[in-house]
This record gives sequence, structure tokens and C-alpha cells, in this order.
Amino acid sequence: MSEYKTLCMGCMEPMDQPGVCPRCGYEDGAPSLPSYLPPKTVLDGRYIVGRLLSSNGESAVYIGYDRTASEKVYIREYMPDALCTRTRESPDLKVNVGAVVQYKNYMSEFVELNRAISRLRTMSHLVAPTDMFSQNSTAYVILKYTEAVTLKQYLADNAGELTWEQVKKLFPPLLTTLACIHNAGLLHRGISLENILVTDRGELLLTGFSIPEVRTVNTDLAPELYTGYSAPEQYSSSEWIGTWTDVYAVAAVMYRLLTGCMPTEPMARVGNDDLLEPAKINPNVPANVSKVIMQAMRLNCDQRIQTVTDFVTKLFEQPSYMQKHLNGSTQTIPIQVPRQGSRSQGRKKKQKRTAVIANVFMGIAAVALIAIVVGAFVVLAQMLLPGSSEGQGETSRPSVQTMAPFSSMPTQQAEVTTTPPVTAPVQSETEQTAQQGQMFAMPDLLGKRYDSVVSNSVWTGKLEFEVTYDYSEEYENGLIFEQDIESGTFLSGLTKVRISVSKGLAIVQIPDFRDELGFNMLKDDYTVILDGLNIKYECRNVDSFEPTGTVLGVYCKETGGEVGGDINVAEGNTLYVDVANFNPNMGFAG
Repeated sequence: MSEYKTLCMGCMEPMDQPGVCPRCGYEDGAPSLPSYLPPKTVLDGRYIVGRLLSSNGESAVYIGYDRTASEKVYIREYMPDALCTRTRESPDLKVNVGAVVQYKNYMSEFVELNRAISRLRTMSHLVAPTDMFSQNSTAYVILKYTEAVTLKQYLADNAGELTWEQVKKLFPPLLTTLACIHNAGLLHRGISLENILVTDRGELLLTGFSIPEVRTVNTDLAPELYTGYSAPEQYSSSEWIGTWTDVYAVAAVMYRLLTGCMPTEPMARVGNDDLLEPAKINPNVPANVSKVIMQAMRLNCDQRIQTVTDFVTKLFEQPSYMQKHLNGSTQTIPIQVPRQGSRSQGRKKKQKRTAVIANVFMGIAAVALIAIVVGAFVVLAQMLLPGSSEGQGETSRPSVQTMAPFSSMPTQQAEVTTTPPVTAPVQSETEQTAQQGQMFAMPDLLGKRYDSVVSNSVWTGKLEFEVTYDYSEEYENGLIFEQDIESGTFLSGLTKVRISVSKGLAIVQIPDFRDELGFNMLKDDYTVILDGLNIKYECRNVDSFEPTGTVLGVYCKETGGEVGGDINVAEGNTLYVDVANFNPNMGFAG
């Protein structure tokens, strides 16, 4: 008996014998819908398909089992039921007449979306793809299975609502993950109680990503909008959708958790917005939290909180002392009343300070008077002593010395000298510029990235770069490997320095066009790598069942190299890149 015959197709737990599963109640051989894969179907020679869990206008999700890893998985199948059909005779999907273009475009979006999510799989609060492949004229995504329940079920098990203390412990990691997803250029558009999972460790996981067309009305696909959670702009194909759309949904989820009430559908709020603040329904909700949730659920997206980061900041910030006394509230400023006898004591202290200050000023005046007398005596002595300037051909004026107001030097040790007038030489314009320019040491630029150096404002007005590019065996592309002025040399003013910037290796290895999961890259992603290696390339379109833009293979005519082989960049060898041009006739009848 094969392995899959001992598994329950409802929960993928082992069974002693076929029949009704004692764990989930699924009956072996139960009928299934003909439009979806029947249980016990094997995909990619590895994955066993179980019962259908859910479906929307874009895809279907099955419980599955990975025979290689011996573990449960989720299997997501691209299956836009408005554009294609399936019969029991064959697992292949057949595209409806006239719908080939839409089917192809949406499948490309489906593949690219899940490929982008797979790059974020290191996030622990996200259910991300672990494998992707094409079969049955469609695409499949394998997702990691986690023992969890939906937030909807979790809420039902907790009396229908949660406290703010519970919510503020559950949600921060999920909100951080959502902010990272937005930073990666992705939106969810379907955040709701159904698409948030709660693990047995009490952690939240975000799942249920779909392409934009199924989360907006008026498209070729049947829309999947979540009553009370979908933002108002999703009900119109002419409105802009952005990070604020997910902010609305997250706030609506919190509204439901804290109040126990489903938020009013946004279209029902237009013209008569009677949505109550959470604090008015549940007085235990903090006032600040209540107001932030309402601000995040405003119908006008321009007036709504725009990003998850701003939402979190406002949600968890504490009102300042001054904010607590706004709106005309009265503040009482305490006045300290002096104790008995303090007034007379203060008067005595004031008189004492006055006497001290007067004594200080008298001392200063005395010292100043002595200094003046000594200075006059010295000048008179210079005039009367022999050897003075009197009677000489040239008259020199005694130098004027500025005396410090206080001096600890004894009067008898003071020395007085005369200084002849000094005539400053006339400086050339070059010498003046050199003296005015700020001295600086020539930096060591070797090994630094050229783009970072020239964009650094520190060297503006100091260094002027003259650049040459050449191949280097030691320095990677973009790094400076030579400068004509030795580091540490002192410079002044604007100085021209000649530098050499590496173009990388003259001979490089042809990079792989598959990512770390083994998925073929898109042309735009792969050519970025080629540009970084200075590899000259030429793209060739090839009809394929793979989504348009997927790299299928590479080849260098001059060296005969493929992935891992050598290509001579210095000699201008060309790498030919075969790129998929989706052709539905190659995989199924259109």
C-alpha cells in the first residue's frame, strides 16, 4: 500500500485504515468538486493534494503533504474560475475562449507576487512560499504548514473580543512585518480575521496574499472583498490603492477585536458616517487608541494615516503632560508661602551679599589705580633715561601694551620693551589664496567605492577627481584602486587628484539565473546582476509556457560558456539570454 493511502486527505495525519478520520472527521473517498484537483493527486512527483480548504477568484488552496520532507504543506493553485475550467477527465485547466490574454497576464502576476513574497520568507510572522512550479497548464505555490487557527476562530474562543492589553502584545510583531512588506513594494489588500493566523504559541502570522485584480471591483476576476475590513477605495476601480489601504484594514481588525462589533461597511458610511469610536462602545479602550483607530479608518484616504509606521507610532505614544491639560482645562500652580522669620533672614542675606560685592569692587579699583601709577612711572623713566629716542634722527613711538586687569606678577619684575613699526610685505594673489584655503590631509581612497567618495560633501571644494576606468584582478567593480597623490599629503585649496576605478575582473563566471529557491529569475532581476559584472548581453524571446519575462537559459558564443562558465568581459564577449514569451498553445488548448 502506498504512503498516501495511509494519510487522511482531510488533515494529512496518518490513519490505520481507510474510512472516517478520528481526528478531523473527513471520510476517505468523499466527493469533491470537479473544477478542483481531486484528493490524492500527486504534483511534481512530490506533493500529495488533499481536500480543498478555500478558493477565491484567483486561486485555490489545498491541504497537502510533502513526501520528500515528510511534512504537511499548503498547496496554492492558480485557478481563476472566471477564466478557465477543469473536468474530471484531466487535471489540466482549459482556458475559456477569448480569455487567453487575461489568463496569461494574471498568471504572470500570480507568479511574480509569490516570488516576491518568497524573498521575505525569513520573516517569522509571514506565511511565505517555499517552492513553485508549473503543471497542469497552471502554476503552483507550496506554503509552509503551521499549527494555527484563524484570528476569527481565536476571537470566538475568547468571548468575542480582546482587551487592549492583549492586542498590544499580539500585534507589534505583525505590524513590523507588514511595514517590511510595504518597504519591499508589496501590498496585501485583504487583511482580515480570516487572513491572520494565531499559532499555538500565541503569535500572529499574515497569510492570504492575492493579486490586485481579485481585491478590487470591476475587473475580469470575481472580487474577494472583506465586509467591514476592505477599504473604501477597493470598491472603486478609479481610486488609488496604497499603504493606507492596509492601514484601514488593520485598524478595522483592531476595532473588531476591541469592541466585539463588526465595523460598518465603508460604502454604508458614505453620506452618513455613524461609526462609533471604540471607546464609546467599550470604555476600557484607552482614549488615545480609540482616536488613532478612527483616524486610520477615515473614508478619505488623504485624511487617513498613511503608513503602518505612523499608525504604530500614534497608537503606542503616550499623551504628554501639556496634552492632558488642553481644551481649556484649569491648572493650579502651587505658590510656596515663606515660613515665619524667612523675610528678615532674607533681608540679612541680601545685606551681606551687598557688602561682599562692594568689597570686591573696591579691591578691583585699588588694583587698577596701582597699575595706572606704575605704568606712568615706567613711561616717564623711559623718557628721562639715556639712550632714549630723544635727539635721534628717527623718532620711534613706544609700543602700546594692553595690560590685564588682574596680574599676579610683582611690579618690580615687569619688563618693558619698545617694538619698532613693522611693515607687512605685499602678498601675491596665489599666496593669499593658499593662506586662506583650509589645510587638509589627502585621504586614503584605495578600496573605497567611487560613488560614495564623489557624493561625499566633505570633499566639495577640496578635491577635484579625474577618473579612469580599468579592469582589476584585486578590486571589484566600482572600487578605487589607484590615486596619484599619496595619502597623508597636506593640501590646501581645490586640488585635482587622478584616480583609477575598477571595472571588475576581465574574465568572470557566468552567473546563475536561478535564485536561492531554484526559481528562474525574471529578465529585469537577472540583467541587474549582469550589469554589475559589466557583462555584455543580448536577450532573445523564446515561446514557452513559462510566464513572460522569465529567464530560460544563457549561452556565450565566443567561449561556449553557460552558467558557471567563463566569459571575457574585456574582449566584449556577448552573453545571449533566452527569455520566455508566454505561448498558451504550448501547454494547453486555448
